[in-house]
Amino acid sequence: MRKFKTMVTAVMMAALPVLLGSCDSDPYYIDDWQDSWTWGNDYNNRPDNGNVSNEDFFVSMAQTLAGKWRGDMMAYELDEKGNVLDSLYYSTDIEFKQYNAQSISGTGTQYDYNPDTDELELKRDFSWYIDPETGNIYLNYKTQNSNGTTSDYIMSIAYDDLNLDDRTFTGYLWSNDGFEVDDFWFNRYTQTRASAAKGVKRIKFVMR
Repeated sequence: MRKFKTMVTAVMMAALPVLLGSCDSDPYYIDDWQDSWTWGNDYNNRPDNGNVSNEDFFVSMAQTLAGKWRGDMMAYELDEKGNVLDSLYYSTDIEFKQYNAQSISGTGTQYDYNPDTDELELKRDFSWYIDPETGNIYLNYKTQNSNGTTSDYIMSIAYDDLNLDDRTFTGYLWSNDGFEVDDFWFNRYTQTRASAAKGVKRIKFVMR
């Protein structure tokens, strides 16, 4: 398995109790972006192009988010006290689509692959939006229940944990119920995996 898994496992196991108490910092923040700014900075730290309204700011953020991303994701299952019960490592492709070029919401699809075999294990559709009050990104996954009904499984990326530019997208996905956190590091991509055409293999790892 790639170096990422070892690094993230060691760091997250040590840092997760602290992270659950405070999400003010991102241990993977990198300060040497080639671009002049990232979304992970202060709310008012905007591109140096004159006065930009909040609406334009978040539209630009959504436009940057839109597209295809590929990278590493470590999913942690947590108990009521925030202790790690289980974890799964994925190689993930995720795509965000805007409803239109000026919207701060849209739809998307997430593909989670086995990092050793490159087989597709999970495919999930979601809707998303950026909260204009906080800058947080919310993803709403529709889950199929055993009785045939569907329910919402909502996860969010805190604005303070987010680093996003034209090439890189990193942060933490937190479930609303507090029983899951996913650590991810994605890069922009254009080509689709050859294994994407294979059937989906379902696995038994159910978050609460």
